[in-house]
Amino acid sequence: MNNSPEGAVTSRRGFLGLVGLSAVAVAGGGLLTGCSTPAGPRPGSGGATAAALDKLTSLTPTHIPYAGVTADIVGQNGAPGGFTKYPATLVDAITAKPGKDGHYKAMTPLWGPLPPPLGKNSYFDAVNADLGATIEFNILDGMTIIEKMNAVIAGGDVVDITMIPSWTVNQIPQFGEAVDQLFEDLTPHLQGDAAKKYPLLANIATDAWEWGVFNGKLIGIPGSYTFPMGVILLYRKDMFDANGWTAPKTADEMLALGKEITDPKKKRWAFGDIKLMAYQLFRSPKEWVLSGGKLLHRYETPEFEASIAFMRKLYEDKLIHPDIVSSKGANAKELFKAGQIVITQDGFGGWKEMLEQMLPTKPDFWIEALPHFGHDGGAPGYHKSEEPGQYTFIKKGLGKEKTEEILSLLNYLAAPFGTQENMLSVYGVEGKHFTKNEVGAPKKTDLGLKEAPPTYFFLSGRPDAITESELPKYVETAATWYNEAANHWAPNPHEGIRIQRPAKYAALEQPTEDKIQDVVRGRRPLSELKQVVDEWRKDGGDESREFYMKVLQDNGRA
Repeated sequence: MNNSPEGAVTSRRGFLGLVGLSAVAVAGGGLLTGCSTPAGPRPGSGGATAAALDKLTSLTPTHIPYAGVTADIVGQNGAPGGFTKYPATLVDAITAKPGKDGHYKAMTPLWGPLPPPLGKNSYFDAVNADLGATIEFNILDGMTIIEKMNAVIAGGDVVDITMIPSWTVNQIPQFGEAVDQLFEDLTPHLQGDAAKKYPLLANIATDAWEWGVFNGKLIGIPGSYTFPMGVILLYRKDMFDANGWTAPKTADEMLALGKEITDPKKKRWAFGDIKLMAYQLFRSPKEWVLSGGKLLHRYETPEFEASIAFMRKLYEDKLIHPDIVSSKGANAKELFKAGQIVITQDGFGGWKEMLEQMLPTKPDFWIEALPHFGHDGGAPGYHKSEEPGQYTFIKKGLGKEKTEEILSLLNYLAAPFGTQENMLSVYGVEGKHFTKNEVGAPKKTDLGLKEAPPTYFFLSGRPDAITESELPKYVETAATWYNEAANHWAPNPHEGIRIQRPAKYAALEQPTEDKIQDVVRGRRPLSELKQVVDEWRKDGGDESREFYMKVLQDNGRA
């Protein structure tokens, strides 16, 4: 997998976490979490393009929040709401069957064993019966999804409904041209008040819909749009409580705490590699920042330099686990769960996953996100990601009647948590594919694990929520943390401008990041960081600056 700017939700690992698929589901429901692959630029062609927010918004559905289900802790500023208890009564979001007996093929990825096919799968039968139409799945191996989708798009052989993860879209050459040729323009069906015909699709956030605009047309239906923060700092709160350690409020306190925690004789180190979060604690820009009328890349800011010096100090003082130092393949998550790492950087999905994995055998195990702080005692500057985790496309040329039937089916599948439709399409039939535990939350049976991996769920989007009601303390803590985090976004002069950057500029990044990593790890002196940045400027950084400044000027921001 390729590397690109951090902080995105559109990675395979981030995607699986953000769609609410826990480690339990991963283990038994046909998924496999993977490496972090942050998002690339705005989907489109290989050339440089930019589209301003107001132009995109004019093409999107009128937003109609769904009022049928209300979270116990309401999300603020885009943060997900939290349900501390499972709804006692599920709501019927759809009053009539959306289908008209159509039969459609759908292509989705899966990370794990294939379920029995249509005709031999009671879960498919039950959902299709409620839909009033048949969706037949052509399931691709998620581990090779990039290669498979490249072949599908290149050959032009798409099925009726195609779901493509965002990170895959970003790695399909000339997708911007292919999307027009292969997939239906949904603008006439979903623009503005036309979307009132599909109110659950209209419940998806406008920010997410804007990403479904390709070449001036609304073509992709966004899915899995959640709290837009790729990584967080998790800590072993149980170990903090047992040892009397206090959460840091400054970088100096964090360094001192790391020295207090680290004890090689006890096989305990303070940190994994937390570089991506260090950038944000020092309020380094995500990529570009306007300063005194000049556009600066994050490499050129004092905040970035300070964050690199801090990370280097953690390595020099041997506060980072030696397995992380010596091996690219070290599993920080496992070391963290074992208590050999006490503070780690992980995706937000990792928080609940590790709790679900560990609590059944270690009931005292507890982790949380570190309270918010900046290096100087002020606020952090979190890097906001915007792109949804996936898109669903409808084959071009099916005709108005079939297109509208598919949209009605996808509207059903967009039903949010707390509805009958969501329960059936995600878990299947109660008593057959799942049972309810003592707090009313569903748990898949062996048959459910076999027949009902994520399939229908991948075909549409819905607002995210924190729904682990069996862990009410986690729900309350996480929802509160997210609500506060949403107040601390780093300034981004290109906010709301969807940019397809030229591949030439993107290619600069990895060689530069490798050089910076050498500085962080002590393989090059800190004094050479300036040389690394100068090389970046010479090799295309200054040219890249001109491109991004022109984007701002074209959109009236500079």
